[in-house]
Amino acid sequence: MLQVRVGWFELFNPNPGYEPMKRIAVVLCLLLGFAVASGFAQSQPPTIYISSDNGFQTAISAAFVKKHVKATILTRATKAEYTLQATPVDSKAESTGSKFARCMFMDCIGMNGYSEVSVQLVRNQDGAVVWAYQVRKGNSGPLGIQSLSEAIAKHLQHDYLDKHKEE
Repeated sequence: MLQVRVGWFELFNPNPGYEPMKRIAVVLCLLLGFAVASGFAQSQPPTIYISSDNGFQTAISAAFVKKHVKATILTRATKAEYTLQATPVDSKAESTGSKFARCMFMDCIGMNGYSEVSVQLVRNQDGAVVWAYQVRKGNSGPLGIQSLSEAIAKHLQHDYLDKHKEE
């Protein structure tokens, strides 16, 4: 007597010649499913609340957008992962008399005064300072504030956020 082994797939398959095509379709569907799932598993950008006085937080927020910082700025401190704390901006304008005196001795460079600020990024979970930066620019007034905030945004992205993507 001749024994024939037939699997369950062959019993219900009306066209046995198309089996390799079905296997390819199943593998492609699985690969597509894994690709879509890994796209959703990407980490979300960190959320940052900016704590500052006298409107400097608006300048920093604008600098984050301009410098393409990969973080979400929140207006509520309770929902943020981090808080960016800034000291008040210190601006010192050069007086007309000192400008004249400096130019008489051929030292006309940097006569627009200066602005400086210090910031620190604090992790809200445990209160740890994870990044700090101090910047001083040779401009005072609105131009100095823009320059300070753009320097903060650039250095926060390069010095901290780019190095801590995996965490």
